[in-house]
Amino acid sequence: MDLEKIPHLLKGKGKKILIYHTDLDGVCSAILMLKFFRGFELIPREGPIVDDRFLKELVGKKPDLMVVLDIPIDQEWKKIELLQRKLPRMRILLIDHHVPNKNLGSERNIHINPRFEKNVYIPSSCQVYRLLEGLGHDVKPYVWIAAIGIIGDYGFEDCKDVIDECRKAYPDSMGKDPMKSNLKEVSDYILSALILHGTRGVEKSLKILLGMDNFGAVTQNGYFASCEKKVTGEIRRILSDFEKRKREYHNLDLVIYRIESRLNITSTISTLVAERNPDKIIIITKYSGQYVKISARCQAGDIDLNSLLKETVAGIGSGGGHEKAAGAMVKRTDVDEFNKRLIEKITELKTKL
Repeated sequence: MDLEKIPHLLKGKGKKILIYHTDLDGVCSAILMLKFFRGFELIPREGPIVDDRFLKELVGKKPDLMVVLDIPIDQEWKKIELLQRKLPRMRILLIDHHVPNKNLGSERNIHINPRFEKNVYIPSSCQVYRLLEGLGHDVKPYVWIAAIGIIGDYGFEDCKDVIDECRKAYPDSMGKDPMKSNLKEVSDYILSALILHGTRGVEKSLKILLGMDNFGAVTQNGYFASCEKKVTGEIRRILSDFEKRKREYHNLDLVIYRIESRLNITSTISTLVAERNPDKIIIITKYSGQYVKISARCQAGDIDLNSLLKETVAGIGSGGGHEKAAGAMVKRTDVDEFNKRLIEKITELKTKL
């Protein structure tokens, strides 16, 4: 990768937009980038879908540079190619870690994804941290931000260097197990704001964190503390309801549950349920307007969820992610077709194991 091109892009004149994922990894990636490069219009997004409305919005903004963090927009490569035809001067810097669908790198674009080289799981916050370090910036005081992004995405195995660096720089941040640490508590407080207030919470959290110099201030912040209290109560309610209303397919090691909550909590619940059921395929759904959001987990790793969801929603929605954790979205009118395909596909895969 030619690092010399990146500062030229980020410091260049013209209109710049930064699109980032609305989870911990995406938010932390954006914060790290903004610590050293300002002047961006910020656009938080829940996923990679580029519908006609969003495409029109991007065309109308006429950016000279579009930076995308922790969002696999290569899943929508046809829409991105259309966007660049409409905006022939626009360049793209994409930093991502999901299973790639297409390499968008070109003379105009830089597409960074460690999976192009080997099968690793390196959250985008870790990548941005190392990238900034490689560009000569003093990013070490913000290693705790990168570590929060890594914790949020469970990306410990391939990010041990950054975790160890954080542990050394801030001995009170974490012990041997990052998931039972002070920094994990901090990440939960921030995540609560993202869950409780959606995009507004994402934007407010980013603004607050940009002004913080240490992680200890997070749990003392009234906004984060209030969000954590409310979300913790809702999680307890949903987990109790899960045990009552889940649909189990014992022959497939499959569990399906539909969340009924006003909070954007699908991913969090699927992760928590998967931790309690490590041998099961967990499918959590939530109706949101005309769409159904789907979050899938399988800690056993015997089913590739990225491929499963991509194949299941082909022609009716968008989906993908990682081998053990993936997401998708379909219209309400297609949810029965999704369920039918899901059962058929898992049945087929299980017979091959």
